[in-house]
Amino acid sequence: MITDAQGLSVTGAAASVDALNQAITEYYAWKGDPVAVLQSAAHADPAFSLGHSATASLLMLSGFTGDNTAVTEAMVAADRTVAEGTPRERMHLAAARAMSVGEMYGAAAIWEEILIDHPRDALALRFAHDMYFYLGESQSIRDSIARVLPQWSSSDPAYGFVLGQYAFGLEETGDLAKAEAFGRRAIEINPEDGWAVHAIAHVLETQCRQEEGIVFLEESQPHWGKAHALAVHNGWHLGLYLLEQGRIDEVLAAYDTYIATKIAGDALLDLVDAASMLWRVELAGGSVGDRWEVLTSQWMLHVDDHVLAFNDLHLAFCVSRSKDPDHIARLRAALDRYERDGMGDNHRITREVGRRIIDGILAFATGDYAQAVDLLLPVRYQAVRIGGSHAQRDVLAQTLIIAAERSGRRKLERALLTERYAIRPTETTKGQLQKVENWIAAQENPPGSR
Repeated sequence: MITDAQGLSVTGAAASVDALNQAITEYYAWKGDPVAVLQSAAHADPAFSLGHSATASLLMLSGFTGDNTAVTEAMVAADRTVAEGTPRERMHLAAARAMSVGEMYGAAAIWEEILIDHPRDALALRFAHDMYFYLGESQSIRDSIARVLPQWSSSDPAYGFVLGQYAFGLEETGDLAKAEAFGRRAIEINPEDGWAVHAIAHVLETQCRQEEGIVFLEESQPHWGKAHALAVHNGWHLGLYLLEQGRIDEVLAAYDTYIATKIAGDALLDLVDAASMLWRVELAGGSVGDRWEVLTSQWMLHVDDHVLAFNDLHLAFCVSRSKDPDHIARLRAALDRYERDGMGDNHRITREVGRRIIDGILAFATGDYAQAVDLLLPVRYQAVRIGGSHAQRDVLAQTLIIAAERSGRRKLERALLTERYAIRPTETTKGQLQKVENWIAAQENPPGSR
């Protein structure tokens, strides 16, 4: 039987295995179109069941619903010949089936089972990595790589990419020095490794090294810009550094350069970054002009998808700023239907945490800041369940602080800012904290009170 670049047996023609190797490389590098590569090979080779099941998994991990025609057709095609494949290939199809009915943890468990016997299965390793990111499972992001890393070597084509994945897991679990070391080693192997660049960007953001982060991303942009599927997100990180320094005009310029140009491409990660950046600019007191309208129109194409509560949160940012009041009504109705009729892990997360967060955002947008505080404050430590990274979810902490201020709960605002400054001692947070301290002091000791 033919083997892939990691030495694993693959059922199918030699051309199909070549396509699999190409698709894996493109998937790890955030380049090309790995789905198209696999689809073409699988259609030409009916025996290439793994090509079909991997296509289904890739589509769903990129935001397609489990009942999307492209997904269901790929799984049906895989099922026709999977019985003649290897046990590993059958398990890949089982993981895709689990994901298609919303069993995200179940899919991850199957990929992990594959990795026990096949620690060099590049598809299972990256699929699990992505799923844990969607679930906010920081320790699993780290440990999934740690368990298999000794079985990989520097001679493996994907070795640097695996190091970059490990760097991100280390960062999300707070081991920042080790994360930076692994990330920089990955970039030494391949300067165009966008995910490793992304891991370093997270480290620098977490450590409040904004100026260093700006230099790092601007100087390396010619390299990470080639990872086109991740370029918007790394540009988003550049915007975070600039925003922390109060350079709003430059943030919007970065938005227009790196983010706005990709909205029509309809990649959900790009749409998430766009919504997050505009919301943060407004929290910082900036004006985004008419940028919300184009973005909201694109997001509304996904109003009924409900793949992740994290995605629905960013859709909520958009509809709350739309000039069309029907957008909010449509989102609420879609979420009501999903809560009533949905299934799977994201359905449970939405009902238990996600809907409350989304309602808090909508309350904030309508000026009901007291209601926003009442909704967001009790679940702020549960927000990790909606997925994303610490840096991405930080938008909720920022929103809660502003809601506390605008609702008149200034001592709560002080408490939240004090907490924030302890872990993020930036000049912006210091200034906010000093401002609220002065206000509270003035209220408690008004002029002429002594």
